Amino acid sequence: MDIRKEMKVESVKEEKGRITVITTGARYILDKSKEKGEILCYQLLNKERLIATVGFDHSFSTLSVEKKDENTCVLHQVVGSGGGYTRLQINSDSLLDVYSLNELNITIQGNFLPDYSAQKNGHILLIDETGGVGFYPYQGLRNIEFTNFTSQEWEINYSLDKSFRFLVSVFPPRRFNYAQSFEERVVHHGCLGHWPPSPLTNEMIEEARKYANVLVLHDELIWHGKLTRAGKPRKTVEDLYEDASFCTFDYVPVDEKDLVRIIKKAHSLGMKVIPYMSPFYSMAKGEDFLEQVKGVLEKYDFNGIYFDGISTDILYSYKMVRDARKLLGDKILYVHCTVDPLISRNIYCPFIDTYADYIMRAEGVANASDKYLRYVISGYNISNSIGYVCYYILPVDYMRKIIDKVLAFNARFYLGSPETERERLLKKEYFPKLKKRSKNTKGWRRDD
Repeated sequence: MDIRKEMKVESVKEEKGRITVITTGARYILDKSKEKGEILCYQLLNKERLIATVGFDHSFSTLSVEKKDENTCVLHQVVGSGGGYTRLQINSDSLLDVYSLNELNITIQGNFLPDYSAQKNGHILLIDETGGVGFYPYQGLRNIEFTNFTSQEWEINYSLDKSFRFLVSVFPPRRFNYAQSFEERVVHHGCLGHWPPSPLTNEMIEEARKYANVLVLHDELIWHGKLTRAGKPRKTVEDLYEDASFCTFDYVPVDEKDLVRIIKKAHSLGMKVIPYMSPFYSMAKGEDFLEQVKGVLEKYDFNGIYFDGISTDILYSYKMVRDARKLLGDKILYVHCTVDPLISRNIYCPFIDTYADYIMRAEGVANASDKYLRYVISGYNISNSIGYVCYYILPVDYMRKIIDKVLAFNARFYLGSPETERERLLKKEYFPKLKKRSKNTKGWRRDD
């Protein structure tokens, strides 16, 4: 679905002493009446509550609205003399983006008890069962001090240099799509733990259709790399990496006729088909990469795109995922991001994730805790993207133990192809439970 339609700036209201900006997921009250400016950050979905107060060390008395529409609200404040200013932007996904030419100290007072917390290099993510907040000093961080997050009242103090950029994310920014989480079931065919690559036959597609209706095609199955462009076969795992089809600039099929066959066969069975295209690994970046995506979508009858990572830059990833969503519209965006953009398995950006239909995590995580399953893999009440477990290296016994937990947390397993013992387990135990749960779960409407 076109997730952009699920989020908007609902209203901007200017009153004496305050400006109130309401988005689908948050309410920001900018207090202009005090000697030092404050922003009260409210979560609106699931549970309306004040979640944090962001305090500045200068007044908001002359803060003004410069732009407002359904997508964004931009505010401006002159600070001191000599042309210094602070710029505030609140987007439809409930992200508050602060930019200032001046040095600034920001004090954040917490107002809820997080069940999960993670931090790296000043970036802090705090979540409980109904939502949460994240703080991201994108540039200009000089120092940070914070209390522990074991009580409802916590505090973070940021010291920021001139020309800093600071992001605040209140979430969830949109509602969870229960119907999509049950009705769309994913099968990956390709290198997720399988070697050598196996051709995808009509019979394999028919077997996969018994369990899944979204087919992901991996790079070594469909795209030319350095070796295959030169007509050289890939015989070993080393050849697979040397070929580097995941890094290609131009996405040219290894066998266009066979690719068309796969797409037509899957469509004839009522399946959607999405190809591997990675902004993280591709030699095409930014607009060049999006042009590649556009060309592939126009030439072949694909139903979306699978991104293997995006980048290790928060704002680049944010722009890329929003631009990709604009390009895709109602088509599927499926993103694997176990460690990016913050090079961490524990802290991530819900305001980026929310633009994806599905987010896959946990590659290389062989024994995840319950909190990791709930608050990192599952996007439920966080980004509200549907979370998938990257399971191809997991022990089968461990997978069996977590099936019920994954379902309880509203996360999902994909089906791997070709089949291994892991897939046999999922067919026997996971998919019957998913089907049963779909029949027993109320609240399929997106507006529940």
